[in-house]
Amino acid sequence: MKRLSRSIFITLLALTLIACSDDDDDNNDYRAEITRTSYGIPHIRAYDWGSLGFGHGYSFAEDRFCMLMQEVIKASGQSAEFLGEARGNINNDLIYALINNNDEGQLEERYISQQPNYIVELVEGYAAGVNQYLADVGVDNLPDSDPACRGEDYVRQLTAIDLWKYFRLIQLQGSTGQGIIKDALLAATGPDDMPSFPSITSTAPTPTPTPAPTLVDTSSGSNAIALGRDATQTGTGMLLGNPHQPWQGVGSWYQVHLTIPGEYDAMGAALAGFPMIGIGFNQDVAWTHTVSVANRFTLFELSLNPDNSLEYIVDGETKAITPETISVRVTREDGTVDTVEHTFYHWEYGLIASLAPAASLISPAFEAVFAGWPTATGKIYAFRDANIDNLRGIDMWIKVGQSENIQQLTDAYKLIGNPLFHTLAADRDGSIFYGEVSAIPNVSQAKLDTCVRGINASIKSLTNDAIVVLDGSTEDCNWGVDADAPEGSGLFGYESLPKYFATDYALNSNDSYWLSNADNKLEGFPSLMGFAGGEGKQQNLRTQINHDMVAARLAGTDGFDASPGFTLASLQQLMYDNRVFGAEISLDDVLTICSNVMAKTDLLAGAEQPREFAACDQLALWDRKVEVDSEGAQIFTEFWKALADELSGPFDSALASNELWATDFDPAKPLNTPRGFDTSAAAAETLVINALSVAASKLDEAGVELGAPWSEVQVYPRNGIDIPIHGGHGPMGVFGAISSSLVEGGYRNIRAGNSYIQTVTWDESECPIAEGILTHSQSLDPESPHYGDQTALYAMKGWVSFPFCRSDIAADAVDGTAIISGNR
Repeated sequence: MKRLSRSIFITLLALTLIACSDDDDDNNDYRAEITRTSYGIPHIRAYDWGSLGFGHGYSFAEDRFCMLMQEVIKASGQSAEFLGEARGNINNDLIYALINNNDEGQLEERYISQQPNYIVELVEGYAAGVNQYLADVGVDNLPDSDPACRGEDYVRQLTAIDLWKYFRLIQLQGSTGQGIIKDALLAATGPDDMPSFPSITSTAPTPTPTPAPTLVDTSSGSNAIALGRDATQTGTGMLLGNPHQPWQGVGSWYQVHLTIPGEYDAMGAALAGFPMIGIGFNQDVAWTHTVSVANRFTLFELSLNPDNSLEYIVDGETKAITPETISVRVTREDGTVDTVEHTFYHWEYGLIASLAPAASLISPAFEAVFAGWPTATGKIYAFRDANIDNLRGIDMWIKVGQSENIQQLTDAYKLIGNPLFHTLAADRDGSIFYGEVSAIPNVSQAKLDTCVRGINASIKSLTNDAIVVLDGSTEDCNWGVDADAPEGSGLFGYESLPKYFATDYALNSNDSYWLSNADNKLEGFPSLMGFAGGEGKQQNLRTQINHDMVAARLAGTDGFDASPGFTLASLQQLMYDNRVFGAEISLDDVLTICSNVMAKTDLLAGAEQPREFAACDQLALWDRKVEVDSEGAQIFTEFWKALADELSGPFDSALASNELWATDFDPAKPLNTPRGFDTSAAAAETLVINALSVAASKLDEAGVELGAPWSEVQVYPRNGIDIPIHGGHGPMGVFGAISSSLVEGGYRNIRAGNSYIQTVTWDESECPIAEGILTHSQSLDPESPHYGDQTALYAMKGWVSFPFCRSDIAADAVDGTAIISGNR
């Protein structure tokens, strides 16, 4: 199938037409110029926002149409209807049908009408571009991609509202979109003392909550390093962006360069299906993000009206709880279609929830306390989401892309449109910025200390501050108001949030704001702004190795370069160094424990050596890295996972134990503790040997040899070829994290990790110097040359040069330049 369709004209005449199109008042068509450079990167140039969106939507659809179509179906609450009961998700459908206001008039009035006109035009143009691609190709000629939608009945023309629903799905990933929250909302099934509202209109089973996941994803993460003029050998700014996003579907990256001459010119990566650059650079500024685990919601304990369980009391005033019944359609395995209904309950600021699913992660006793309406303590719980009304992000990121220096970039973030990310940035002049400038409930530390009471204080403590329940009986405990926050949002404003401006360095690896710079701690903020790795708390191992690598490079002691300070080359070496920090601080002790246990273990003559001992022997030979030629990394990976299963709670990713570490965590030395395993403690010995036994057993069950090279164990299958993937399990201290579960044959189902990587700096020229890679490649079409090309390059630790200036784009152009056009 040819990439360029009948709507495209690759001629000099067409180039002339687009150059003049902004002067043609009678021409109301969308027009965009697309030039693809090496590895399929589209450079889109247009003269109005609608046409820019049109070109972007068209190019994205060429590479990933079916992925976007399926995600739109999910965001509309129609996955079980169109994908079927097995592939869809009824519970998700109910939640998304509720929050996405399937009354499209409400969605238009409440959200879209609040957007600036140019953003509305951009999104409408994007939808039109996707639709133009579908019209050009036809549903029966779509690529046989994964996911596939060729010939499917649900494939249709998109509307801008379809995209806005999808945007909301992404915006709520850190709050209502969390599995544990969706389960809590579904579990609030109405008062115990009255008949429940309808939950079904057919003989199909009522949807049941899925097991609640944790709020801390220990399998992946992100890294970022912003370097100012005092940290680089060139005296200019420099940035490493290393988000560990999914490799498929929601949250995956798409490389693109978007230009409206004189108005907007930014290159980098857009979240799949989004019309703007999310992480990237322009002529003078580069920026990136890491996911923040600050609280994006709180709960409230409500006192019910004793005479009416659908009313609650605040400061003596009675307020109503309003039911709303949502219905979704489900296609069963036999082809029949049922309608499933569920009733949700609204309070003033959101939805009623049940704490029972989250409490079950702590103990069955807690689950019983929080079940029912009312609960055993006579209360119910209400949920308030910091991002429920937040669709300010597209406008914010466009303004970020237009910024000419750090100050202008930070001005853009004052919109508080960032839903859940730390931001790090550097500019041409060598200034840097770190900020936790995102949507966080305005709950001061004083309010946290006084408004979390009784059993709710235990919930806060036992969940590592992840679940905060405030007293809902008084407005004094509600979210506060900052003058510079979005009106009515209840969020912290820009001036209240953690920030660091400097010319040295800042970094983040998903812990809180606290140690963004080792010598300039950000302190005194409410614990709500970072429950994972917060002030005085143990840091994850990627945070520790990030600081360790930066400190070594600034001192010139890492062996990359004899001179202190960063160059682009040494920054790239750091990115691909593939050290395993957990092994560096513990493996010698693990081997000592193995030796001690072997010495006191009597084996009968001819008896087979226990597998944990064989694992120890191989670990002694391992290079303590996750390079493609490393042998034994799989043992340490499963060993560390086994330790985490034993020691880490569902609300904290840190491997914390008073029985394991030789030197426990010390808040005064947060980047150097904990360290070493206690080789003299019987408890530590038991933990280590049991974890090694589990690791060996799992690898044996998967048919993976203990000493197999990493190139054969961790792979990304593409068209029958297993592409070896370096990097590894983030929680064991691998900077270049790769998230994958052990299956038959190894780690063959990579879900997330190193994704879009960018390294950016500047020199005296007008053009930024940018190199990076999209690890999972640009296209989902197996027939595309860009289905696995960057993945193969990543396997060889290669980098793609990102051409930004027009002359560089022209020099790297593949198949010339195309004009696409379509009706508005």
